[in-house]
Amino acid sequence: MGSLSSKSLEDAQEPAPSAALPAEAAPAARPAAEAAAPAECLWVHVRLGGCDRDGFGLHVWGPSASVGTRWDAPLAPSGEDWYGLHFHVPLAASASAGGPGPALGLLLHRGEDKRACLEVPESPGVPSAGEAIWFGHGEGFARTEPSPTEVPAGDLGGLGARAHWLTREHIAWRAAAGAPAGSRFFLHASAAGALEDGGAAGIRNGDADVSPLELSRAEPGLTPKLAELHPYLQGCSLLGLPAGVDARRLCRYHLAVSMQASSGEMLDCTGVQIGALLDELFAYEGPLGCYPTDADLAAGGVSLALWAPTAWKVSVTLFDGPRSPVSECLPMERRGGPEDDGVWRLSGPAAWWGRYYTYRVEAYHPAAGRVASMETPDPYSRMCAADSARTLALHLPTLLEAVPGGDPASWRARPRPPLAHRAAAAVYEIHVRDFSASDPSVPSELKGKYLAFELEGTHGDRHLRRLAAAGVTHVQLLPSFDFGSVPERAEERVEQAVPEGEAQDSEAPQAAAMAAADTDAFNWGYDPVLYDVPEGSYATDPDGPARVLEHRRMVEALHAKGLRVVLDVVYNHTHASGPDSSQSVLDKCVPGYYHRRSESGAYENSTCMNNTAAERAMMERLVVDSVLHWATEYRVDGFRFDLMGHLPLKCMQRCREALDALSVEEHGVDGPRLLMYGEGWEFGEVAGGQRGTVSVQRELGGSGIGAFNDRVRDATLGGTPFTDPRVQGFATGLAMRPWPEDAGVDQGTSEAQTRDLLVAMDKIRVALAASLKHYCLPEDCEGNADVAGSEVHGGGVAYASAPVEALNYVSAHDNETLYDNTVWKMSPSLFSPQERMRANWLCTSVIALSHGVPFFHAGDELLRSKSLDRDSYNSGDWFNVLDFTGQRSAFGVGLPPKPKNGEKWGLMRPLLRDPTLRPTPEMVGASAAKFCELLRVRASTPLVGLTEAADVLEKVSFPACGREQVSGAIVMQTRNGPAAGASGGAAGLLCPHLARVVVVLSGRLDETRLPAPPSTSEAGLPLRLHPLQAASEDAPTRSARFDAEAGELVVPPQAAVVFIEPLPGHEDWRGDP
Repeated sequence: MGSLSSKSLEDAQEPAPSAALPAEAAPAARPAAEAAAPAECLWVHVRLGGCDRDGFGLHVWGPSASVGTRWDAPLAPSGEDWYGLHFHVPLAASASAGGPGPALGLLLHRGEDKRACLEVPESPGVPSAGEAIWFGHGEGFARTEPSPTEVPAGDLGGLGARAHWLTREHIAWRAAAGAPAGSRFFLHASAAGALEDGGAAGIRNGDADVSPLELSRAEPGLTPKLAELHPYLQGCSLLGLPAGVDARRLCRYHLAVSMQASSGEMLDCTGVQIGALLDELFAYEGPLGCYPTDADLAAGGVSLALWAPTAWKVSVTLFDGPRSPVSECLPMERRGGPEDDGVWRLSGPAAWWGRYYTYRVEAYHPAAGRVASMETPDPYSRMCAADSARTLALHLPTLLEAVPGGDPASWRARPRPPLAHRAAAAVYEIHVRDFSASDPSVPSELKGKYLAFELEGTHGDRHLRRLAAAGVTHVQLLPSFDFGSVPERAEERVEQAVPEGEAQDSEAPQAAAMAAADTDAFNWGYDPVLYDVPEGSYATDPDGPARVLEHRRMVEALHAKGLRVVLDVVYNHTHASGPDSSQSVLDKCVPGYYHRRSESGAYENSTCMNNTAAERAMMERLVVDSVLHWATEYRVDGFRFDLMGHLPLKCMQRCREALDALSVEEHGVDGPRLLMYGEGWEFGEVAGGQRGTVSVQRELGGSGIGAFNDRVRDATLGGTPFTDPRVQGFATGLAMRPWPEDAGVDQGTSEAQTRDLLVAMDKIRVALAASLKHYCLPEDCEGNADVAGSEVHGGGVAYASAPVEALNYVSAHDNETLYDNTVWKMSPSLFSPQERMRANWLCTSVIALSHGVPFFHAGDELLRSKSLDRDSYNSGDWFNVLDFTGQRSAFGVGLPPKPKNGEKWGLMRPLLRDPTLRPTPEMVGASAAKFCELLRVRASTPLVGLTEAADVLEKVSFPACGREQVSGAIVMQTRNGPAAGASGGAAGLLCPHLARVVVVLSGRLDETRLPAPPSTSEAGLPLRLHPLQAASEDAPTRSARFDAEAGELVVPPQAAVVFIEPLPGHEDWRGDP
């Protein structure tokens, strides 16, 4: 928690000497002995002004604390006084030194409402048990009780802003709800950004012509409409503004509200958040960025437009080149009166095309507490200089030098790989740099570049073509927009220099990798700076048009290989915020607007940093505009939304509607064929609908937007990414070959493991049925009958209304690779290399043979390892090796980087040293062949991967489920019949060749015989092995058979087997599509 943003409570000023202190501010006597801290505790006093103190607790962490607290169970206060709340924090008898983070961390919070934060470093160290400290009113902490004259009344300094100007008429403030009788409320404003908390004497430096304005108590709570729009503010009182207040003018000011006692002393004060008000006053749909003044570019010249309603002044700085000095500085203009739309505009001659520019914005910034002068590129940039430093003035649709082949019409008309239905997709995730950085067949100057995808005959090219031929339809690229975590100019990078020949569990490789982690060419790229510009480090030249042209060529090259392209987009946060960082863009244009702030004013960072606020009209617009830009100007075929659950559902629905409106005739894009899916996790400040309806799994049914199903991942592999990585699942030996009792892996008793396995199997069944919430499981493992998919074992597995809304997966770039997961869970003392390899195959089979959209991580098919690295986002090429030939594995190339993995090094060392755990080239080759076999089965067999919910609900069943099932084996049957919406007859059948398909997934470690489901067709031809599996390169797969005499399916250990019943006349079907 040491990285959490906390409220700034500093820079307090003493009240005027003549000011009388209110009675509430009189120093309270130290509480009686019963409230004093026990001898083993530190007595911590935390500043919390005002009357609103209910529900606050103290989050405690660090080695000096005897016990840390959970976020959802903070330490309760031991009492309160004039200063705030106080707590008894138990200290450890002795604390280990040298670990990351502070010796003691303390954070006052109420849910996600974070207030004062204190991190005490090892030096000078933590005060002793029995002592008292006070913090929250300035820097650090005090060991003696401060005087009330030294303490501000509220939290006006820094980001403190607990008041919310929601409409022209109303400001919401929770503190007002508990205000003493006779309290009065005021709005204060300063154009210079100079308001100060003067303690009991009141707020200083307000502009006399506009403040203070007395506010009325309008409502005891939010109106129904406001409560719906701002659920997290329920319980706040509404304060009314006087008639005639010029809200448009005041939006530019430094604003604060205060509460005064009837005697005139200030009891509390805070800043004001104005995002909702800006939406009401200035939401804008007109052109933004750089665009032609006239259809004739040469004659009409250039227009620039920036939405910056809180700015006092905006100017444009022009440059002749990406590194040249300033050429001109020109002021922008803003309309006045009722026509003021918050947009600053400037027009120039056609000579501006091809020149670079930045904006200089002067506006009050809450993070600075002052009016700041800030330079930024255009947030609507389409092209830029290296490292996002300057925007290039251009009109992208007509810029010939950025068009493959130089002919826009021809380029836009080029065909894409066919896709019959969005739910027919099969997605393969890959990182742009990983694709070629380790490929010896790629020229050095193109390693890690967009253009490596264009090369033919490389190992990567041959591999992707093989996957496309087998059935992969889409390549999903990790972020390829402009991100801020890699220096874009090669001469400014320092690459990894990892020593060769180190021991398999050496610390040296990770130390070398971390030394260059922030200066080398590798990062996953989840650090957005400019959303609509391709990343420059992947281009041969980061300045100018090369990055645009080469990204377009990459997409075109993947299309030529038979693969559509999905972009990984990250609209939930930005790389930087504030007035100073060169990589802060949105927060300089409209400070405090584009980023989501807590009720108390801090910038939320639950996504990892700088959460955006797409509930705001202009952030929502930016997202929709950006998606359309990439779809039309780069001809991509879909979008994967990072942490989609932090984006409002309304925003995602607008994106879906905007894409669906694109047509081949008008836009060169078949919009309804473009994919949209993402991470529908629910956590942080958006959990429980606190910021309205967001795009989490449970809300997406019927939207046509997909969400990753983490439940099938966990059921198949075992555990979760947040538990002991050794916990087993369906495919990794749970209840089949468990850990010995002395191994230190807590999986419960034998009976508990068997139950956990059966529960996991039920969850997998529901996921195989496209995670449809309306699918009915006839009986679960506990004997419950007719269980709705959405309710199976507590719910959460099934949330979709259509197959396209379910993304089934077992591995992705996050967390350990699939192979590394099986290394963790299948100890070499318990499992052979072949069994571990077959477990990988079984995991992949669960995904490949499911209904819904299958998703695979690059290297799943190659037993890819990252030396057990659980988060390789910044680990460099050394740990992220992707070798398509199978000759080079990153298993045992050293301990993975300490920051994310150090606590498990002790468990990792014996694994990394074990030579039997390193996959051989022969194992990699067999795994790639099995992966392609599974894909061909799916692509060739219409009854595998149904695309319509009605077909899944009617035709998919799970024989032998329920209380009497065989532990460790899942049987799924999909029968043929008229396709949903078809008129009937043979032409309307789902499959022209087969009466039914029976899929068996066995995690058992012995050959298994299962009762064969009876035929439902009139002909009733016998089941037989799918012809593609009958010709499998894997001998155990070929051994699977239907024992007609016994009426049983015979399945080898750790296998996924597909049996078919042909339709009459199709007995010789060989697996052709």
